[in-house]
Amino acid sequence: MSFFDSFKKSTLTFSDQINRIQLNIDEINEGNSQNENFLFHKNNKLIKIYDRVCNHNLGKLFLKGNNAICPLHGWELELENEKYINVSCSKKPLLTVHENELDSPLIEIENKTQKLNTLNFNSKKNLTIRFINHACIHFEIDNKFSFATDPWIIGSAFCNGWWLAKDSPIDAFEVLNNSDFIYISHNHPDHLHRKSLEYLRKDMPILTAGFINKSTLNLLKEFGFKDITTMEFSSRFVQENNEFSIAVLKSGDFREDSGLLFEIGEFTGLLTVDSNLLNFGKLPHVDFLASSFAGGASGFPLCFENYTQSEKEKIIERNRNAIFSTNLKTIKLTKPKYFMPYAGFFTEKAERDQYIKKMNKKNTSQYFKEICSNNKCQLLDNNENQIFRFFGKQLTNKFKDNSEKYLDNSYSEFLTRKSIQISDKEFVKLVLNYFSYAELREKLVLDLITTCDNFSKYFERFKIDFESNDIQILDTNTETNKLEENTLLADKKYLKLKVRREELIDVLINRKPWEDLSIGFQCRVYRNPNIYNSRFWFYFTNVYISDNVPTFD
Repeated sequence: MSFFDSFKKSTLTFSDQINRIQLNIDEINEGNSQNENFLFHKNNKLIKIYDRVCNHNLGKLFLKGNNAICPLHGWELELENEKYINVSCSKKPLLTVHENELDSPLIEIENKTQKLNTLNFNSKKNLTIRFINHACIHFEIDNKFSFATDPWIIGSAFCNGWWLAKDSPIDAFEVLNNSDFIYISHNHPDHLHRKSLEYLRKDMPILTAGFINKSTLNLLKEFGFKDITTMEFSSRFVQENNEFSIAVLKSGDFREDSGLLFEIGEFTGLLTVDSNLLNFGKLPHVDFLASSFAGGASGFPLCFENYTQSEKEKIIERNRNAIFSTNLKTIKLTKPKYFMPYAGFFTEKAERDQYIKKMNKKNTSQYFKEICSNNKCQLLDNNENQIFRFFGKQLTNKFKDNSEKYLDNSYSEFLTRKSIQISDKEFVKLVLNYFSYAELREKLVLDLITTCDNFSKYFERFKIDFESNDIQILDTNTETNKLEENTLLADKKYLKLKVRREELIDVLINRKPWEDLSIGFQCRVYRNPNIYNSRFWFYFTNVYISDNVPTFD
C-alpha cells in the first residue's frame, strides 16, 4: 500500500472572476495595435484580440515592430499566426471576429480569470517551518506529522557548475529521514539531487507531479525509491480528520516543472519553486509564499556567443528585474502574509568558472524587503533566521538554527569531478549510438564539439542532422561558416555546442538531462537564427533521459 493511498482524492475547483470591457471595432487600425488592456491584429476586416499577458511569466506584452514582445524574458508573439517565435508555444486570442459578422461596431470582451479555491479548514495548528538549504524546506505539524521539499544538501549540481552557497545543518538527513514524505518538484539536479537522495531511506514516500514524459519518476525509480506517487495537476490529496491537504500545480509554460499548494488547518502555503506562471496564474490567496528569487540560474546569456559583453550585461540585469517583477506579481495575486525567498542559494566555485561567477550577478533576499513592506507582507529572510513557528496564521517565533556543526561540504573541483574511464574510440561510438536512437525530428543541425575546460582546445566534432537522422564525424578544423551557411540554405536551424568533454561523457553515460550542461555553464552556445530551440532542449532534458535512453555496451 502506497503512503498516499490513505488520503482522500478530490478535484481542484475554481471561482470565475469576470471583467467585461466594451470596444469599438471601428477604432481598431489595420495591422497591429494596442491599448491598455488588449493587443489587436486586423487584416482585411478579420480582427484578432489578445490580452497583454505573456504566457511565460505574466509579463505585459507590448508592440515592437511587427510583433509583441515581453520585457521580462524577451518572448516574442506573432499576432497574425498566434505563435511565439522563440519557443514552441502559442497564444489563443480572446476573440476572433470578422467585421461583416457584426450588427454593431460595439463589442463586449469577456476577460475571464480564475481563482483556485481552498478548503478553508478552521483549526489552528502548530506549524514549524525550517529552512534546510536552497529549495529544501521542512514543515512539521503539531510535532506529529512532517514533510520536506527538494533536498539538495551536499555536493554539487549541474555537472559541478553549481555549489551550495550555505552549509547544511548536521542533522539535515536525520530530519529528512524522519519526515512522512518528500516532495520533488522536477528533474533539475538542484531539486532532484542524486547524491543527497542517496542518504534517504528508500521506503520514503515520494510525491511528485504526473509529468507526461515521466522523467522525474524514472530518475526516482533509478535512484531506488519504492513508494512514489505521481499526482495529477487537477487533483488534491486530503486528510480531513487532520485538516491537511496538498496539491501539485503545473508550471504554466511548456516545461515539466511544478509547485506545491498545501493547507494545514487554517494556514495555507504555496511554493512556486522555479515555475513560470504557476497553474496558469489561477492561484488562491495564501498565508505563506516561497519562491525562487536570485536569478542567474541559467547559462543564458553568459554562455551564448551570439551576444557582446555589453548585451550580456543588459540581459542579466533584465533577467534579475524579471525575477523581481514576477515575484511582485505573484505577491499581488496571492496576497501572502509572509514571503520567503528560497531556491536560489547556489554559487560557482570552480576556477574554470570564475568568469561566470564574476558576471552572474544575483538578487539577495533583502532585495525583496521593500516590496514585502509595500504589500503588507512580512519578509522571512532565511539568512537571518531559519526556523519559523506559527500558531494558526500567526507567526509566534523565529530564530536562528543554532547548530554549531554543519555537514562537510568542502570543495575540491578535481576530487568531485568523476573520472570516467573511456577510450577515444569508445567515446566516439557512444556519441554515434546515442544520437542514432534519438527520435527528435526537427529541421535542426547540431554542430557538437568537445573541448577542454576553457573551450580553447577541440577534441572531437560531430554533425547531427535531426531531420534526416544523419550523424557524421567531422574534422575539428571544419570551416564553421561553411557548415552554418549550408545548413541555412537547406532551410534548417544551426546550433553549435562546444561542450566540456568530461561533462558530456557524464551526461551521456549516466543519461542525464542536457540542461545540466547549459544551466551548469558546461557549454558555449551559438545559434542561427538566434532563438531558443525549445524542442531540442525539452527533448534531451525531459524525454530522452534515464531509462528512455538505450544502454550501450
